[in-house]
Parts: sequence; C-alpha cells; structure tokens
Amino acid sequence: MFLIDLIVFFLILGIVILVHEFGHFVAAKKTGVPVNEFGIGFPPKIWKKKKGETEYFIGAIPFGGLCAIDGENEEKESIYDSKKTWQKLWICGGGVIMNILFASLLFYFLIGFSGFNFTQGIVFSEYEFPFGSQENYPMIVGIQESSPAYNSGIEVGDYIVLINGESFSDFQGVINENKGREIVLRTGNGKEINITPRIEYPEGEGPLGVALREIAIVNYTGLEKPLVGFLHSYNMIDYSFSSIGDIFSYAFKNKSPEIIGQSLAGPVGIFAITKLTLSQGLYEVINLIAILSIAVGITNLLPIPAMDGAKIIFTLLERINNRVFSKKLQIRIESYGFMFLILLAFVLIIKDFIQFNDILFK
Repeated sequence: MFLIDLIVFFLILGIVILVHEFGHFVAAKKTGVPVNEFGIGFPPKIWKKKKGETEYFIGAIPFGGLCAIDGENEEKESIYDSKKTWQKLWICGGGVIMNILFASLLFYFLIGFSGFNFTQGIVFSEYEFPFGSQENYPMIVGIQESSPAYNSGIEVGDYIVLINGESFSDFQGVINENKGREIVLRTGNGKEINITPRIEYPEGEGPLGVALREIAIVNYTGLEKPLVGFLHSYNMIDYSFSSIGDIFSYAFKNKSPEIIGQSLAGPVGIFAITKLTLSQGLYEVINLIAILSIAVGITNLLPIPAMDGAKIIFTLLERINNRVFSKKLQIRIESYGFMFLILLAFVLIIKDFIQFNDILFK
C-alpha cells in the first residue's frame, strides 16, 4: 500500500504542478515569448522531445516542474524584456491563474454532484464563508472506549444538529447542563442517539467520551449555482488566508510559535494528507487535488524572491524605475530566494517526518 500511496501522491502533485507551469506556458506563447523548456519534474530527463523552439520533457525527480521562458532569468536583453508590463504580469501570474481555473472546474463538478453543498472543518468557529448559506455543527472525530458514546450507536463522522429536538449554539454547555440525564442527539443523517452524559469521567475525555471538531455545512442556492466553481474557490482562498491570520494571531497572543510550525506542511506532510484522503474515496481525492491546486497558486503569490509573487512585485517596481530595479538586481535577489526555499523545504521535510511519523509508514 505504501508504494501505491506514493505513486498516487506523485501523480496528484505532478498534475497540480503541470497545471501551474502550463499557465506560464500559455501566457508566454500568447504574448509571443519563446519557451525554451517545458516539463514536469527535475533532471535527469527520462523523456524529452523538441518541437519548435520548445523542448518538452519528463524529469526523473517528480517534485516540481519547469517552464523556462527565454530571457526571463537572464541578464541579456530578450524578447521577454521588450514586452509591455501587463504582458510580463500575465506571464508571471499565469501559473496562479491556471491553478485557480483548474480548481474552479473541479469544484464545479464536485459541488454540483453533491447537491450544491459542502462540508468543511474549520479551525475557528467565528469564521463565515463569503458565499453560500452556512451552519456550524460539532462533528465526532474520535470515541473513547468504555464511554457513554462507545455503545450508543454514534459513529466517527456523525455531526450533531439537534439535542432533545432543539437547536443549540453551545454544544458543550448543553451537555454539561444535562450530566446524569438521558438526552437525544440527532445527527445530520437522521439518526437519533439516546445517551446519558456521565457526571464523573477520566481527565481529558469529557461527559460523552468523544473528540469533537467544528464543521461548517455550506449550501449554494439560486444564482450561486452556475458560478459555484469560482465561488467555492473564492471561499477556499478566503478561508485559507483567514485561517493563516488567525493562527498567527493565536500564536502571538498565547506565545506559542510551535502552532505555526505545526500548521505548515511540505512534501512529506502533503504525502501524509494524501494517504489519509485515499481511504475516503474518489470524491475526497478530487477535492484534495482542487485544494492543492489553490494552495500551489496562493503559495506562489507570496512575495518571496524566486516565487511568482516576488516576480510580479519586481515587474511593477521595474516599471517605476528600471535603473534601480534592474534585471541584474532581480536575478541576484532571486538566487538568494531560491536558496531560502531550499532551506525551508529541508526544514519542513524534517518537521513533517516527526509530526506525521505515525501516518507515513502505517
């Protein structure tokens, strides 16, 4: 199974990266800028073919991809340098645009086939998605043995919508108020569970003996349906930025920088997530591809030298003063940025092996 998981992981990562590089490729071709190389993976090349001015290839190392645009990273004057600012911006941002378009297409079919609704676990319960009508519920993600929940019929994945036939805003509060009294929990799939929260319980288990996670059920209606792919992509982008901001805020307020590290994931962490997702079916695998496509696009927008976001900023600065913000300076800065990215990847790989060790080789 490990080998199969690894092959699927490389396939998923390859698709997402190929989409990103294809965005740069299309933008360059449409603006008349030659592309020297276009391929997936890194050398050594196990397959290559020259067509026109472009060499297409597949690399033996499946991490990453390449769209080598003529003159983009060279000090000499080139066709790329002669292009207008908007054309350079399109070339630099083409990968991000293609990633979002690809994710939107996948989301359109996924959300449409699921009745124009989706379920998303959320880190902070106060968050609200910009589009769609949203309701938050507690979902069961773990059950302790010998607890009231263990033999009640409730299952991992069930989410609670009613208690004693009534809605609630504070699940834990209602449970604490009913310790020692039988209550009826109604789940999202219509099950009714009779359960009695215990008065005394082991530390860390709670009255029911369950682990909970907050989830949001979002429904798209009316005019949102035809645009659901783009709206859902926007929801995911907004949620990602909001979560990152909340995590950093929480870390600084509580002086817990380790939570920031735990929230970041490199290739090894993505592999662990892929392993978990494969057991959940095709729907979740396609959803993962779409989310990773957005993640790759958003990550590349970060203003880190050697990434698309920094290239976009430098293109705008070059427009303001091309003597100060010269191409020579850009290439020098990007070389440092590339070294930083390699170091960051190395640190994330070590961190992920430690954090996801119990998942990787299970």
